[in-house]
Amino acid sequence: MNRVQPRLVLITTNHPHVYTGGEVMFVAPELQRLARELGASTRLTLAPLHAEGACVELPAGVEVDTSLSDALRRARFTSYLSALAWPGFWREVGRACRRGGWVGIARVWRWAAAAQVTWRWAHERFAADAPVLFYTYWRGGPTLALARLAHERPRSAAITRVHRYELYEDSFDPPFQPWHPAMYTTLALTATISQHGVDYLRAAGVPADRLGLYRLGTEPAARAAQASGDGVLRIVSCSNAIAVKRVPRIAGAVMALALAHPDRKVQWTHFGDGPELMQVRAALRASPPNLVAQLRGAVPNAAVLNHYVTEPVDVFLLLSASEGLPVSIQEAAAAAIPVIATDVGGVRELVGGDNGVLLAADPAPAEVVQALERVLLEPDAARRQSRRDASPQRWAEGFDAEANHTRFAQRLRALLDSLQGPNEV
Repeated sequence: MNRVQPRLVLITTNHPHVYTGGEVMFVAPELQRLARELGASTRLTLAPLHAEGACVELPAGVEVDTSLSDALRRARFTSYLSALAWPGFWREVGRACRRGGWVGIARVWRWAAAAQVTWRWAHERFAADAPVLFYTYWRGGPTLALARLAHERPRSAAITRVHRYELYEDSFDPPFQPWHPAMYTTLALTATISQHGVDYLRAAGVPADRLGLYRLGTEPAARAAQASGDGVLRIVSCSNAIAVKRVPRIAGAVMALALAHPDRKVQWTHFGDGPELMQVRAALRASPPNLVAQLRGAVPNAAVLNHYVTEPVDVFLLLSASEGLPVSIQEAAAAAIPVIATDVGGVRELVGGDNGVLLAADPAPAEVVQALERVLLEPDAARRQSRRDASPQRWAEGFDAEANHTRFAQRLRALLDSLQGPNEV
């Protein structure tokens, strides 16, 4: 008997479309290895929730199905009525009332609305007897729907990858995550991007056999970034300018550093845009003359990587209030750049005293300046070089895209094989 072709359906926010945000740096490296490892024996489909704007180039054999985004767009109003009938909706609303406030209630409603549309879409689009592995790149309403469908269909399974905002309850105020931790027991696998995430879910009671540490990863740097040789102190940061990233704090720290060392030129380059960039620009009007701030705004990821190759960089600075395990510091570490970052989420899995400074989760401004001085003004040349050498070593040990995504693709291959019948060889 011929083998029935199994199918992997990857639900993204918008990838391969680029209009609604930047999933490219997350999904593209993984998708490349999925396509290679699964090969022609598996049908690999991307189903974005939002299909707007231009598309990036995809690996050979990967198809895009925009019917889910079409269904969500058509039902963007009526889905909120049908959400009321989602199994467990009112129980979860009650939990949100007790713990999550109005923000929590709104999230439950939004998740249930997306779940209703996704469940109908998947129920109609995929045959009940076909081997299908549904993979949501972020946990949310579609994950809820596909876990339910997989429970009803023995030849289907559902998995999810969790990062930060959809994982940690304290990502929201009041702290609350819909269907946490109950949803995880209905999934074949939850892939966390950090050991911190694994530990968090284990503490919440999620069984170990439903969890796996599958970090993201980045490609090797084209070459190591160079340290400044002209006495300028060059600092780089890269993030959206939103509240959780605390970019205004970075601005305050580099201004304080420049004020404390008027004899040294300080150059701060920030990549990323967002609502708090206006606040940053306002603060920089009072910057000292020895500070040069370059706010590059939203740029392609390739522009950031090119900066590391073509411009000197002395330290990468991240002061987020909450993180999963950011790709931005993985890219900096791969390029042999020392890192100063707050100890949130899984950041300590990549940053330590050997390759930079791990700050408290909510450091005082003076602590940030002291950390910058420790790295930038280190008088011992051997120590300075040691930090730069340690960053790519840490990257190679845990954040190489080839190793990480290949291992994950092989795990998905095994899950797909488990959906095959005994005679389908």
